Amino acid sequence: MTRSTPPMTYERWRAVDQILQGALIYTGDHRNEFVARSCGNDTALRGEVSSLLAAHDGTPADFLERPAIEEHGLGSVPAPAPAAPAISDAARARPERRVSARFALYTTAAALGLGTVAGWNLAHSATIERWRGTLNAIRQQAKATDSPGARATLSAAPNGATGAADLSLVVVDRAGRVVRDIAADRPWAPRFSPDGRSIAYGAFGNGRRTSDIWITDLGGATRRLTNEDADSNHPQWSPDGGVVAYSVNGPRGAEVAERSIGGGDARMVATGPGTRFPTDWLHDGSALLVSEEAGSNRLDILVQPTDGSAARRYAATGAQETAGRVSPHVHWVAYTSNESGRDEVYVDSYPRPGNRVMVSRSGGGDPVWRSDGRELYYWSGDALIGVPIDGSRTDRPPVLGAERVLFHSAYERSLNSMYDVSPDGERIVIVRRR
Repeated sequence: MTRSTPPMTYERWRAVDQILQGALIYTGDHRNEFVARSCGNDTALRGEVSSLLAAHDGTPADFLERPAIEEHGLGSVPAPAPAAPAISDAARARPERRVSARFALYTTAAALGLGTVAGWNLAHSATIERWRGTLNAIRQQAKATDSPGARATLSAAPNGATGAADLSLVVVDRAGRVVRDIAADRPWAPRFSPDGRSIAYGAFGNGRRTSDIWITDLGGATRRLTNEDADSNHPQWSPDGGVVAYSVNGPRGAEVAERSIGGGDARMVATGPGTRFPTDWLHDGSALLVSEEAGSNRLDILVQPTDGSAARRYAATGAQETAGRVSPHVHWVAYTSNESGRDEVYVDSYPRPGNRVMVSRSGGGDPVWRSDGRELYYWSGDALIGVPIDGSRTDRPPVLGAERVLFHSAYERSLNSMYDVSPDGERIVIVRRR
């Protein structure tokens, strides 16, 4: 281990675990790109994640069914609360997303105990040696959080927020000052209701291993809209605020359903193999914008009619297009694309593309419209940018004003927008890293 390599603390264990969980849903170059983006300039972190990915890929899959370190009598390591994936839209549609760094460590220990070739090679990995060296620290941390006093404190947390140490859900003003902290375990894809009085989001309930849709009234009350084990997520409000569309696991993949906020049974809107999740609801109520897995580990943007008829492709190229959001007057769609070689924000005409303009200039993603359509927001790193926009003409690209940084925050970037802006543009709800 070189002098510049950070010590394997419990906090760093969690950081590696978070990136590893997100990376496991990708393969090949897409996995490498995800790891590179998640690790940034931290070459030591990238090396550790890459080593653990190699350990995961090189050991038998059945070791992942339960902690192999326990199966082979090598001791018990209580697991800390699960970390939220760094990029996990597709992961939230697949049960195997919960393979984490601790399971990679379990497989390593099992291989060492069995004397396999993989075990011999991993035993001589500097990263694995560091991970073995931190087992006692992790065990002690887990024992501390498993004490009766700690359990009592955690069980009292609203919404079962026992795993919310990594992500938080907050409402801030235009200067980034927190005005409301919403208790949520692994919050995901929050959305303001059309009247701005409520926020829907995905989160884990107490003791649950899958996500449900929750609605928090900004007046105070929080309630669960779904209550099932199908991993419901990515909520989108109907224009009248009476229905929420969301993704849910089905027999062949992630499907799109909708449910009245008053309760009742869900209605399926889109089914089929693969991964799909809604990113916006057109303001005339006719259709949803949906991200759909398009092969080769990329996503396209589809227009899915809410009557359940066949979807049509809106942005579907060799690049990845994500986070589609439609303008209030349904003339434009803003989205993220890596066509240039990095993520940038684009706006194009709707219903047919053809008048596209690049909004961001030095990298950006996750655009959101203000309710009057005259301001567009996006994230560039941890900076929230506001851009005046005039899209009154539909026969030519929209006119952009001078962008400005509203504030900086530890925004949790994903394949769907992990924030939203209130209809009046005065409040922003954000999933952010603690």
